[in-house]
Amino acid sequence: MIYALHHFVTFGMAVSVMWWLPRGRWTHASPRTALVLWQLVLCAGVVSAIGLLFELGLEPYHLGVLPGLARVIDEGHVPNPVILAATALTVWLVVSLVRLLAGTARVRARHRGLLALVARTDGDALVLDHSAAVAYCLPGRRPRIVISAGARELLTGDELRAVLAHERAHLRQRHHLVLEPFQAWRLFVPRRALTAIGLLVEMCADESAARRHGRGVLASALEKFGTSAAPAGGLAAGSVGTLARIERLRHPRPAAALGVRLLAVATALAALLTPLTLFVWPS
Repeated sequence: MIYALHHFVTFGMAVSVMWWLPRGRWTHASPRTALVLWQLVLCAGVVSAIGLLFELGLEPYHLGVLPGLARVIDEGHVPNPVILAATALTVWLVVSLVRLLAGTARVRARHRGLLALVARTDGDALVLDHSAAVAYCLPGRRPRIVISAGARELLTGDELRAVLAHERAHLRQRHHLVLEPFQAWRLFVPRRALTAIGLLVEMCADESAARRHGRGVLASALEKFGTSAAPAGGLAAGSVGTLARIERLRHPRPAAALGVRLLAVATALAALLTPLTLFVWPS
């Protein structure tokens, strides 16, 4: 029962951190660290929720989760309702993630097919003949960067290069893989957290572009863009928190000390690894 209590405490801590992280202003100064924390905390919450149910259902065996499940299968026992609930939760989590990944891949493939018909190639980007200022990327096995003719007319040469660098950063850092588990497992994530994570992803791409082209240039480009929504499956330069990102670029705050960031990540990693080890450790 002590292992079940441990999973319960870890799950409670994960939920508490998920409510606290969107309120922390320090995350805007250290978006990469904040994203790592988000991923570790989400995984810790999911693992501990599954572990809690399995530990409660397998308590009579005193073997831990995986050895206990092996005993149930070997002896042909009928799983009790708690074990069935834990199994159903695990299956639901896997199926939800796979369905989202497959569905998003299909949407992106259709969008790439349409772009092949209506857009023209210019370097590593596709130019869309549209008067609205739009720039976005389509991740995946055949990634694409798309920019509209309206954006090319609106932006200066330096601003255009900064926006393209922003989109390349999304693709290079595979930000879609960061976002998709949160979207698939949104039942485990507070609603405001999804917006906060999307903003952090954009800030990470902003940092990469600003290092090459300057904060002022990128901020000026975002001011001209305003808010432009990305198509389904895409990541757009002006899609999330544009005003907050401009403020951050114009008036940057110092990042938290490296030691503090490393300590936070190490603590979150320990919170994830500990419940994982309890799956194989005899109870």
